[in-house]
Amino acid sequence: MKIIDGQIKIIKDSRGHDTLEAHLLAREGEGKNAVAFASVPAGKSTGAHEAFVLNPKEAFEKFSEIKKDILKINFRDQKEFDSLLIAFDGTQNKSNLGANLILSLSLAFARAWAKSRGIELYRYLKDLSDNQKKFFEDFPRPLFNVINGGAHVEIPKDWEKKFGIKKGLDLQEFQVIPTIKDFGIGLSVGQEFYKKLGKELSKIYGKENVLLGDEAGYVCPFKTNQEALEIMQELINHHLYPLKIGLDAAASQFYSKQNNLYTIEQEEMTPEELSVFYLDLFERYEMISLEDPFDEESFDDFSRLSGNLLTEKQTQKNKKLIITDDLTTTNPGRLKEAIEKKSGNAILIKLNQIGTLSETIEVIKMARDNGWQQVVSHRSGETMDSFIADLAVGVGAWGIKSGAPGKPERMAKYSRALEIWKKESVVF
Repeated sequence: MKIIDGQIKIIKDSRGHDTLEAHLLAREGEGKNAVAFASVPAGKSTGAHEAFVLNPKEAFEKFSEIKKDILKINFRDQKEFDSLLIAFDGTQNKSNLGANLILSLSLAFARAWAKSRGIELYRYLKDLSDNQKKFFEDFPRPLFNVINGGAHVEIPKDWEKKFGIKKGLDLQEFQVIPTIKDFGIGLSVGQEFYKKLGKELSKIYGKENVLLGDEAGYVCPFKTNQEALEIMQELINHHLYPLKIGLDAAASQFYSKQNNLYTIEQEEMTPEELSVFYLDLFERYEMISLEDPFDEESFDDFSRLSGNLLTEKQTQKNKKLIITDDLTTTNPGRLKEAIEKKSGNAILIKLNQIGTLSETIEVIKMARDNGWQQVVSHRSGETMDSFIADLAVGVGAWGIKSGAPGKPERMAKYSRALEIWKKESVVF
């Protein structure tokens, strides 16, 4: 496929920060021109091993330097295009061109490739990832982040005086996950739960004290993490919702490397004590998943918790997930170490952590080949691009994480997944 023209635009993400959007004009053989775009998000809670994000204005200038070389080549496939960008960059962590510039071009190329052949993007990604599953064999589950904490929250200054609260909840994401296979029903249940939760929180804390975090989850003057979980669980039980609770601890944010202690609700815990804390949450709230329970370098602590939780007695139906994110950062080397040390059984997939579609697909294949589930994820600073929905469906991921079913940039992903579900269910 020949790239005829291309341009980079600087747009705003959901937090009002600059990010990149790539536009490509391509042609396959003597066929019609294909116009494609892709925009990239940015994370606030980022792992130390993520690929480098270049200032968008610098990235804009970098593209002008490599554009003429891109236009010279008739690309045979996705990998050739991505490999050229990696070669142009020439660094280990993509600090020359920036993972944001490289990724925007990589994803736009994928869309152009699918368009030029008249196929759906998710079908192209299915082939690219060698996914042998039939559609609907295991359609991605939505992980709705309905209460926000950690780095996703900014607490009003007057809450310290009014409620004695200086910061938000220590745990970063409080999620509900549908247990039914029908994505459409699961999305509807998630949306209904989200609305009812907002009303319930307004009754408890007052409407003026119910705010939204970066990912559209609710922010309230909770005193403890368990307080938020109790409200969620009670609402699930009262309405008999087919939902389970999941958590993203993002534990690196409350970890002290100096003394190897974690601080939750002003209480210091050793890794062993924190592990007991998590196991108690799993039992009390019938949790189904936990992401980043320990620091991003703590492979062995992940392993001990996984050994205690992920026993052979688990049935496939009741299987729990220990999800690695900051630990593995969609990086093949770190995933290999996590697999060898049995540090979990699922990996969070974020395209901009590694920087190209091809490299992301390789990580997904490695996870799949070793029996690890994959959860394809957005970032806290998002755009209206729905690429991750096609990716989650195409590769046969266990789940898709796109925040609360509220703000437009979050719903864009869920809505695209629903569109695919409806389209493929006719065939199914």
